[in-house]
Amino acid sequence: MGNSIGLMFGLPGQGMHLHLDALSLLFVCILLPQTVAAALAGMRGSFTFWLFVLGMALALLAGDAFTLIFGFELMSAASWLLVMQGDARPATLYAGVAIFSGACLIPALFLPVSSLAFVLIALGAGAKAGLAPLHSWLPRAHPAPPAGVSALMSGGMVKVALYVLIRYAFVNLAPAAQPWWGVALVAAGALSVLIGALRAVLEVELKTVLACSTVEHVGLITVGLGLALYAKATGDAALSGLALQAALLCAVAHGLFKPLLFIGAGEVKHATGTTSLNWLGGLMRGMPRLGALMLLGAACMAALPLGPGFAPAFLLFHAAIGAAATGGILARIGFSGLLAVLGIGGALALAAAVRLIGLGFLGRPRSLHAAAAEDLRRGPYLAMALLGVLCTPVALVPGLILELLNPVIMLLAPQADAPPLSYAPLTLLLLAGLAALAAGFVQTRWGTRGLREVAAWNGGFGRPPAWLPFGDPHTQASATGFAEPVMRLLGKGLLGTTLADPAERFLLLPLFRLQTRLIRLAERVRRATIRERLAFVFAVLVAFLLALGLGQGG
Repeated sequence: MGNSIGLMFGLPGQGMHLHLDALSLLFVCILLPQTVAAALAGMRGSFTFWLFVLGMALALLAGDAFTLIFGFELMSAASWLLVMQGDARPATLYAGVAIFSGACLIPALFLPVSSLAFVLIALGAGAKAGLAPLHSWLPRAHPAPPAGVSALMSGGMVKVALYVLIRYAFVNLAPAAQPWWGVALVAAGALSVLIGALRAVLEVELKTVLACSTVEHVGLITVGLGLALYAKATGDAALSGLALQAALLCAVAHGLFKPLLFIGAGEVKHATGTTSLNWLGGLMRGMPRLGALMLLGAACMAALPLGPGFAPAFLLFHAAIGAAATGGILARIGFSGLLAVLGIGGALALAAAVRLIGLGFLGRPRSLHAAAAEDLRRGPYLAMALLGVLCTPVALVPGLILELLNPVIMLLAPQADAPPLSYAPLTLLLLAGLAALAAGFVQTRWGTRGLREVAAWNGGFGRPPAWLPFGDPHTQASATGFAEPVMRLLGKGLLGTTLADPAERFLLLPLFRLQTRLIRLAERVRRATIRERLAFVFAVLVAFLLALGLGQGG
């Protein structure tokens, strides 16, 4: 499937060309419900927001390099303005990443088909998607704007960057594909999974936790893409089809539940004035509709069975197991290590989801604002309900979704053999329902009636004393205390904060030091006298003439 249309706007004599095929249609379908949800959540009156959406749509529908770059940079500029409106502090770092991304993509699109073009595409698209080690901007920038924009940045913008990576790695640069391309993507994705899941357990702010979870899921998608690219280059049709199924289904699921969680976090901020897990608690009583929808999103984030996040994880583990059974000894060891990383990431993601719901929505309120919180407003409720309803087919009939993804898989890897999904969630749902009915009947027929109160340290949740109507906060676990074992294991990171992030130490810290030195140098130049400035210019000219003379003499 492929349809093209030309527009009069764009380069003189060439215009702009739009193209729709199976791959771009898939990502447009991922983007559309997020856009509707973000508009319902309060962003429909923002002109910059619609510029942001237009940029993403142009990048997805681009039929030539100019249209792709124009849409990609329009997306970057509009999202930077939205981040700036929310919080100016992360805007500078975000602008630097956007400039770096564009500087990599622009030459790559015009280079001949080669490994150099792939490296530049991977760097440019990976930086924009938040792929490690170029991810450190994402947990800072994504929580800054309003919730609707954060939802679209985490659910939509990173998908546009991944779309560019998929388009060029699997289609445009396919004649030059090498197995090490896939290995590089697998390594970057595994690092993203580990760092994103670990930071999601450590962070306290709700939106930052969700942004770190986005880093993890971008890593999961990239691991699937890397396995597929490796299998395609080595001629393993079954593995390439299975890995593409995992990556694309994960992109679909993440594009639904992550915007749902971000919009819910915005409603928590609106109702309580904070998103700190240390000051929330008890929201399930005052905000039951929000609590139910956030519970659905957290189950998706943790990849629990019967949720939309489980089938992609199920497929990805099977693809990693298949890769570990092929190749030489180094490949077997590496892919076996990948399985360990995916297992650790899954466990940490489950811990982060339990922490989010258990500390933010269960227990007693930790502040007056949390105790007096009112339930969802109409617009965000409709937005979250829409995304929750769309999660249902991904959770319960993933096999049907995979059937719809077959044209995309055939476009990316024509020789791929996509096996049918062996996971049957509807059967599991029926069995779980029967077990719940049986347990309810036993409890009703023979269970003990009434309540018994015991002290909190004895495993109970007793009535609070009269002088502490919300209970003693010290008797409840805090978000910081929940993560304390991991904190003690990892120690303190950049600027005294507890962040298990190698990029903070090896990329950002040197950049901060370089920035400080440049500022000092600029200040020194500003204060220099005329004589000192002339002496500096003379020294530069002498050095230039000396280098020129040595070069001519050689």
